Amino acid sequence: LDFSQKYSSILRYFRVFSPESGEVTLHSRDELVHMLKEATHHIITDDEKKLLLHGLEFAQKEVRDIMTPRSMIDAVNRSELLGPLVLDDLHKKGHSRIPVIESDVDHVVGVLHLRDVLGVDSNRKHTAKVETAMEPRVFYINERQTLDHALTAFIKTHHHLFIVVNEFRETVGLVTLEDVVEA
Repeated sequence: LDFSQKYSSILRYFRVFSPESGEVTLHSRDELVHMLKEATHHIITDDEKKLLLHGLEFAQKEVRDIMTPRSMIDAVNRSELLGPLVLDDLHKKGHSRIPVIESDVDHVVGVLHLRDVLGVDSNRKHTAKVETAMEPRVFYINERQTLDHALTAFIKTHHHLFIVVNEFRETVGLVTLEDVVEA
């Protein structure tokens, strides 16, 4: 102690940091993400870490990052009959909403909701066409839109399925409300 008091003016140059404050100052989002990734199990659980990281990345992700690509789209033609074969096929696909197309996926003319199929008169099912049960409104979203924008659009339109298009208005995929919420 005598030494440190006597030579305090010299020793002060060797002091690198002040241990007085235990607070951490963050200067960017990247620092926060890095800190979360490095956090141990004792601070936050893996589920909490995953939730926080996904929340921080949500606004930067684009629709094309989570969409179902064009090659994986299950669609039904508007002129098909709602007979047992089509109903069985729709049931096997496991989707509650399916795009209705005119000739190919670039010509989406509606969305078929399975609950609407159930509303078709059972006596007419063998003669009813898909176009009689489909919702004719189709909503489109650009593949470069953020998930934040997509979520806002889902809420405003009260629709659960958007067709994803590129800058040339070609269908490149589809995205559902469930996809966005999951992300």
